[in-house]
Amino acid sequence: MNSGALRGVSLIVAVTCFACGSSAALAQSGGNGPSQAPGPDQPPQVFPVQGPHSGRGPVGDFGAARSGGRSHEGFDIVAACGTKLVAARKGKVLVNRFDPVLDGNELVIHARGAGRNYRYSHLQEPGLPEVGGVVETGERIGSVGKTGNAITVGCHLHFEMLVGGRPVDPEPALRRWDAES
Repeated sequence: MNSGALRGVSLIVAVTCFACGSSAALAQSGGNGPSQAPGPDQPPQVFPVQGPHSGRGPVGDFGAARSGGRSHEGFDIVAACGTKLVAARKGKVLVNRFDPVLDGNELVIHARGAGRNYRYSHLQEPGLPEVGGVVETGERIGSVGKTGNAITVGCHLHFEMLVGGRPVDPEPALRRWDAES
């Protein structure tokens, strides 16, 4: 392997490690860098946090224990308050509200063609798009914040992926999108 190729591999490892906090992500993604471009049945996607970011550790992982017997239904991405958030996929805005107990300022966007809803929680201010409006992939929807129950843990995006109304672990998709964005 020549040194140019080694530098490319090192860059992929550094990006992957930064995105997920572990070099294991490179092995899980097949070790070949970003996944293939989306096919005709898969719309393009982007990583929603547009600035320096990291995971929150085990407490921010999907399925982590919460008070009252609940479990964490998303994945937390830590970034500075005010960091730009964009729509991961094109879709229709279903919810733009403030929940003072858990989610704070939140958006729910139905990703057309993907059959999924994406929830973005703890936004610094109310989300930019209006309910019923359509956002494009990569369009600004708000900023990272610490509203709702995040006020005590700091700035982060709580990101959920819902299929058939049920939460699924978004971390594998987020890792891919981060590597591709």
